Amino acid sequence: MTRFIRQYRIIIGLILFWVLCSAYAPPLTYVVLPLSVLLLRRREMWAEMLFGFLICLVLSDMHQDIRPMAVMKTAKYTYIIVLALIFFSDQERFKPLARIFPLFLPFFVYAFFPIIRSVSPISSVEKTISYALLFLVVPNLVLFNFRKYGWEFFRDLIWFIVLILVSQQLLRVFAPPGWSIIDERFRGYFGNPNGLAIFVYLTFVLFVVVNQLRSDLFSKTSKLFIYALLIYYIITCGARTSLMSTLMFLLFIQFFRVSTFLGIISFVAFIGIGEVISSNLPTIISAFGLQEYLRVDTIADGSGRYMAWNYAWQQINEKGFFFFGGGFDNEYWLMYEARHYLSKLGHQGGVHNSYLAFWLNTGIVGLFLYLRGFVLVFIKATKETPVAMAIMFSVLFSILYESWLAGSLNPYTILLLIILTIVSEEEILGSAKLAAPDEEREEQASETVPQLILPAR
Repeated sequence: MTRFIRQYRIIIGLILFWVLCSAYAPPLTYVVLPLSVLLLRRREMWAEMLFGFLICLVLSDMHQDIRPMAVMKTAKYTYIIVLALIFFSDQERFKPLARIFPLFLPFFVYAFFPIIRSVSPISSVEKTISYALLFLVVPNLVLFNFRKYGWEFFRDLIWFIVLILVSQQLLRVFAPPGWSIIDERFRGYFGNPNGLAIFVYLTFVLFVVVNQLRSDLFSKTSKLFIYALLIYYIITCGARTSLMSTLMFLLFIQFFRVSTFLGIISFVAFIGIGEVISSNLPTIISAFGLQEYLRVDTIADGSGRYMAWNYAWQQINEKGFFFFGGGFDNEYWLMYEARHYLSKLGHQGGVHNSYLAFWLNTGIVGLFLYLRGFVLVFIKATKETPVAMAIMFSVLFSILYESWLAGSLNPYTILLLIILTIVSEEEILGSAKLAAPDEEREEQASETVPQLILPAR
């Protein structure tokens, strides 16, 4: 970790400068962020450009009551715009391009049509463009970094995420308790504990995928430390959905290794058994003495989620959003307008369901087009690695209870895109296969020298 910090001291220094600007001179952030990206580009620091974007999205997810970081919620748009401009100006260097965006292109083309019915057309256009740019720029930036730095890039990325997670503990010391803890649940840099849990779950998937493909990147000590850290946060968040998504991912890996058919059958069986368990869940949890950690008192009403789902479904049918939706951000405005009504029913926040969010925003047509691209990515990926289907089913479960996948610029969708790039790009998977014969020798070498060895720049 010390070697990593020394190697990436420039981006770490820039991040600290961004935080100071956001806290003490918010308008300056709109200038500092894009200039920083251009500076990194001039110095050919491509990995740092992606790291900086990720931390901006993390900081923008902090609760709106934490005023020092509030500017990041809008300043992050300048970052993706500059990244896009760099991508278009240097497009020849990125070729051959990543293959994820073309699979979702029909969805992005269609997503502009529902904007006609949007209550906030400008915001809807911004969200649609930013979402499309995210799917265009991030996979290509990841693939470019892999071509430039090899597998060490993914190792550095994981250590950067680990640094983000570890540094959250500073909030316990230097910030008011309400910034990092809510209802006795740790949330760190994120808006709520569920947000931190989703981030940790996706990081867990990313780490497992990288280790599945290249087991020699981390020493046993490093692996143990990272897994322990991720498990610690999953537990302290107290988020049932992310905990189940993580367990599903680990379980389905074993089944899909045997056969895709067995994996699908296990998923169907899991859902069926889950229904039986859910009807008796309070009794089961109480029997194990976990009623406080798993918040058994909120299970009956689904923590307000069922109220939000019913209201969203009512809006889809009564306001004509069934086929064509109301444009990106429609889901936000509908839930915001009904916040007082839903609050009385025990719900706070959004619709808590990515399927319903896409449905409200782009109608059933847009939802179908998005799921088409989503499934095609994994069908393509599963031909190369069986872990892909385990990822798909665990994500499909996660987004059933959270709407993070419908968000244009959040710290979760970007992690999923990084994972999708790894498991779907033939260059990356082919490189892992070529390195396979040398894994045992390299693993032994990495254990002899456990510290992080980074490529020279």
